[in-house]
Amino acid sequence: MKLHCSNCNYQFAPKTGKAPQRCPYCSKEGSLEKAKEMQDLIDEFTSEKRAGE
Repeated sequence: MKLHCSNCNYQFAPKTGKAPQRCPYCSKEGSLEKAKEMQDLIDEFTSEKRAGE
């Protein structure tokens, strides 16, 4: 599982199984979210395109 910081855009995979509460790079709390994978981006683009037709 990769995580992404919405504050500084740092991406990392935590070494332990659970996600930390704060970003290890900028120390901002509550800014971590699961990083989007390529398939997530493709699915998002496809659903937006279908909605706009």
